[in-house]
Amino acid sequence: MNTSRWEQHTLLADNAVKSNDFLMAVVHYQLALAESQQLEPLSFQTEELEDLLTIKVMSCHNLANFWQQQGDVEYELKYLQLASEQIMTLIPQCPRAHCESFMSSLGCCKSALIAFLKRHPNPIVAKQVENMSLTNQCELIAKFKLH
Repeated sequence: MNTSRWEQHTLLADNAVKSNDFLMAVVHYQLALAESQQLEPLSFQTEELEDLLTIKVMSCHNLANFWQQQGDVEYELKYLQLASEQIMTLIPQCPRAHCESFMSSLGCCKSALIAFLKRHPNPIVAKQVENMSLTNQCELIAKFKLH
């Protein structure tokens, strides 16, 4: 998996934001997202799959953050939903069944579900779960806490 093009577009977008060149920023963030969707794992090992998902989610979050800064709630929501779809594709297949937080009935981790719901694009849902305690034992989802 070669991430150099994704990294290059992400850095160019970040620099464009710092320079207030918002048109180039969105172009490079979009190109980074497109690159992330084209990446394929080489070995299908857990670590590589986790890295790939992190890249895909980060690309969505970068665009959501960009649109939030621009005041465009619709586009922010679009990219938050795309990020949540990327995460939800992982949750039913979590390979760490030995994890203390693993919920065998759902095939996923409580921590992942609560964290996702707290960031839910629908503010009503997010508000309802904001005071739920979040367990920190989840080994896999901890990697997806993005800035």
